[in-house]
Amino acid sequence: MKKPPFYKSVQFTIKGLLWILRNERNFQIEIFGLIINLFLIVFFGLDPFETCLILITSFIVLITETVNTCIEKICDYIQPEFDQRIGIIKDLAGGAVLLSVIVSICVGTLVYWPYLKLFLY
Repeated sequence: MKKPPFYKSVQFTIKGLLWILRNERNFQIEIFGLIINLFLIVFFGLDPFETCLILITSFIVLITETVNTCIEKICDYIQPEFDQRIGIIKDLAGGAVLLSVIVSICVGTLVYWPYLKLFLY
């Protein structure tokens, strides 16, 4: 099979991202979190290192959510009926998202806390 031209590959990728944005509630919530972080980065004037930490952890959450959705869709395709083994696979993928959210919250707390202390007092 011949590979599509690069611009077609980019179109397919954008199509996938638009699909997950329209159809997955958790992804929408996580995008909202990214938007809040972008606002806070500008509002508090974070330095480049802190900005990188926030952006990396935010995108790790989005990436793990995307992989989780892929795993769930593949599992649903392979086994449309309830199967305990498929449930474990889906739970593991969801657990990866939860771990990325936890680390993101920890990083966000460490980065934003000094700014919030100054802002609140």
